[in-house]
Amino acid sequence: MHVLGIDENGLGPRLGPLVATAVAIEVDVYEARALARRAARAGIGDSKATAGFGKMEMAESLALALAEGVLGRVPAHIDELVDAIAVDGALALQARCPSQTAPQCWSEAVALPVFGGDVIHGRKALAKLERAGVRVRRARSAIACARAFNEGVDRWGSKLRVDLSLFEHLMRDARGALGPDLEVICGMVGGMRKYTDFFTAITPDRLEMLEETRGKSRYRVADLGHVAFEVDSDASHLPVALASMLGKYVRELGMYRQNAFYRRHAPHLPEVSGYHDPITTGFVDATRMLRRKLAIDPRCFERES
Repeated sequence: MHVLGIDENGLGPRLGPLVATAVAIEVDVYEARALARRAARAGIGDSKATAGFGKMEMAESLALALAEGVLGRVPAHIDELVDAIAVDGALALQARCPSQTAPQCWSEAVALPVFGGDVIHGRKALAKLERAGVRVRRARSAIACARAFNEGVDRWGSKLRVDLSLFEHLMRDARGALGPDLEVICGMVGGMRKYTDFFTAITPDRLEMLEETRGKSRYRVADLGHVAFEVDSDASHLPVALASMLGKYVRELGMYRQNAFYRRHAPHLPEVSGYHDPITTGFVDATRMLRRKLAIDPRCFERES
């Protein structure tokens, strides 16, 4: 059976991309608790606990090993990794960019690894899972840059629906690659508990609500399978934990590259996380004149909600 885990990274920040990631595993029988314990022993878990700004070694190691499974080689450059992992591919992502603003997100050459990770450690972690009967079949991220995020809010009215649209995109991708009858387990989207009226692509005629409680919402979706949203699923479900760590790495790479772009023009600038913190606020203020000089589209730099 195929179990697809989906999680998001970067729903709340002020700068940088929103990244939703899906990792599909194949198992004979899905035993969530036993696999979560085995994953924890391999260093795989909720990215809030296993990865973060300034402590990305294991997430990078795992991401490089997952990308190697897609490419057939270890990605040596950020563009190789993004092109392998992004569900739409790097060219489609770049096509959204206004020409004068594109260098902010795409011009800096970044060789991998950048956070001290080592693909050997990632391979060892995946090998431990394989010995437990877990085979990773697919790993993809759906990436909404600041501009796509802002346009999504314009279209759907909230950042939660933008996030949910990325989840749905990943479900369609996995269905096309792996077939129907998936078991899909997702992290909760913000504080949302009832999803029936908020899907952006799954239409009501394909949807049957099975459960909507405080801790879990579960649906049957025609031609897809079962879709569940669970509180703390990244700590209790292996494929969600894998998605969480890979997505965290993809988001941090995006911020790393954006930081490098601005620091090339103004070396005194700090590296920032992009979250709502004093250092990020100072960065936004300090780059205002530079961004005007470089003709950076404001909607490509900062989220509006």
